[in-house]
Amino acid sequence: KPVLGRMLLPEEDAQGKNHVVVLSYSFWQRVLGGARDIVGRSIQLNGEPYNVVGVAPQGFGLASKVELWTPMAFKPDETANDARGGHYLNVAGRLKPGVTVAQAKAELVLIATQLAQQYPDSNKGWGIFMMTMQDYLVRDVKPVLYTLLGAVGCVLLIACANLANLLLARATARHREISIRAALGAGRGRLVRQLLTESVVLAIFGGAAGVLLARWGLDALLALAPASLPRITEIHLDSSVLLFSLALSIATGLIFGIAPAWLAARADVNEALKQGTRGSTEGGARGRLRSALVVIEVTFALVLLGGAGLLARSFMQLAKVDPGFIPDNATLIRLSLPQKKYGLPEQQTAFANALLERMKNLPGVQAVGVTHSMPLVSDYVLGFNIEGRPAIDPSDLPSTNYYAVTPDYFHAMGIRLIRGRVFTPQDDAKAPRVALINETMAHQFFPNEDPIGKRINITNGPDTWREIVGIVADIKQYGVDKATSAQSYEPFAQVPFTSINLVVRTKGSPAALLGAIRPAVYAVDKDQPVGTIRPLEEIVADTIARQRFALLLLTVFSSVALVIAAVGIYGVMAYNVVQRTGEFGIRMALGAQQRDVLKLVLTQGGKLIGLGLVIGLLATLGASRAMGSMLFNTSAYDPLTLASITLLLGAVALVACFFPANRATKVNPIEALRTE
Repeated sequence: KPVLGRMLLPEEDAQGKNHVVVLSYSFWQRVLGGARDIVGRSIQLNGEPYNVVGVAPQGFGLASKVELWTPMAFKPDETANDARGGHYLNVAGRLKPGVTVAQAKAELVLIATQLAQQYPDSNKGWGIFMMTMQDYLVRDVKPVLYTLLGAVGCVLLIACANLANLLLARATARHREISIRAALGAGRGRLVRQLLTESVVLAIFGGAAGVLLARWGLDALLALAPASLPRITEIHLDSSVLLFSLALSIATGLIFGIAPAWLAARADVNEALKQGTRGSTEGGARGRLRSALVVIEVTFALVLLGGAGLLARSFMQLAKVDPGFIPDNATLIRLSLPQKKYGLPEQQTAFANALLERMKNLPGVQAVGVTHSMPLVSDYVLGFNIEGRPAIDPSDLPSTNYYAVTPDYFHAMGIRLIRGRVFTPQDDAKAPRVALINETMAHQFFPNEDPIGKRINITNGPDTWREIVGIVADIKQYGVDKATSAQSYEPFAQVPFTSINLVVRTKGSPAALLGAIRPAVYAVDKDQPVGTIRPLEEIVADTIARQRFALLLLTVFSSVALVIAAVGIYGVMAYNVVQRTGEFGIRMALGAQQRDVLKLVLTQGGKLIGLGLVIGLLATLGASRAMGSMLFNTSAYDPLTLASITLLLGAVALVACFFPANRATKVNPIEALRTE
């Protein structure tokens, strides 16, 4: 439901009735200050008035960058049979009650087959691809979400293992109290319930503290999260989250408190009362459980650290990728010329030339270029023919990423010329049609011949052959982690567009130029809206924003796990030292040196750590395999990363063991024996 007004009506999807607009919540707040009286007012879009009929709810839409919705309102010539080849629309629909996705897909496949038979020129080779809205929204981030969920689970298990060790130590310290209660008639069930109640209360307090921390952390999470993450703005703490946290806290207290409580309740009463309050040692079952919990902590800490290490290495590989252009000191300015005002090719070319002239004269500007389609921002794909090759069915034409650019575009972007020449001002509308192609297109379609001098026909208008005059370097169109496909260029003066992407390269930081951009545009046309103004470095960084965010979260989780595991190991070893104080006193009284005691304690801890590392390494190999789709140019079994992480965790764990071990060497034999 809209926040204000209404959404679009079916009858508005027609020429003459389509000048209505629904605003996104973010646009309403950011640009219009959340004005409550905006409905019914008029705003200018492409130089024409549009009546605001509503404001969409926060988070509405399939793409986070959409800020306005207007009716599509096809023109009559756009629905004619000769316009059927424009396969550029996505259709969203809601299934009728009782209809499954498989049934709907089968029906759509049948319709697509019938259309291909009825209109072979436009529909042959085109099928139906259908997916649920949920799969569409999370299709790219699902592996990341599952990985982060697993990371949260690992941190929880490590924390729970620590909790169990704490409860076990507390129960051991209270063995005399528990024994007295049992001697006075308290049954085992009652003792277990008492100890479980204490563990659940402790877990609930911990859960409450976690919720308070999450409230603060959520703000930081939303501030750091890339806007491209689907429905990120909808994340919030509500009653369902609080109930889940409460249930999880209670379950944690019960599950990880039951073993310590049971072991404490089944202790031998007579033996415990004989031992008194000091000098007692814990039974074999408790010792084995304590050791097992240490192994569990090390295991899951290594799994988390291994995942973070692999993601870090993958991210470093991504950062090394050459996008094919130089983003440093370059800025993108996006404009959309109103069709009503700039409907003729001559008008579009004149505006672009006038704007280029203005921008060139700004202080500090090295080069300025225009492209109608910007790498990493937008795409424009067309089919093409090669002169002299066998005729190809229109539905089977090879495709190319297509760019209409001005002569200085390659200099402004920093795209290298491999062979031939780039465009010149003489390549205007009256000159012979020319084109440039990238290295991939040259190797793929001209493997054993020189493409320069050959002619291609790109299907963006009447059949007009373009002579290839040069080859330029590949650029990344869809992301630095995506493969490069065929790319072709034409002079903007020969095929102008209303879409203007202006690239400005400066001698230094482009920040000083930002204040002069809008006045330069307004000097050419005072009514021309200026769209996005962004440094190219920021655009490139955005392409790996999701990977950076996943790495950040996994690093935080693994760091927390490392600290918790280290504290847990320290606590267990410190407790063992206290329990064995009498033993160490006897050993030293019989001639053992401090280094012997140090070695004894470190060996005990080292065995547990080593076992945890071995199991953790095997678990990491399995977990990293599931992360394969998230890694770039990095093996899921990268030996250097796994070895480094294993050594890091082993070193931290041994340091955690050293302090209690060193404390054991300071035991005074006389005092220890007197206490014993």
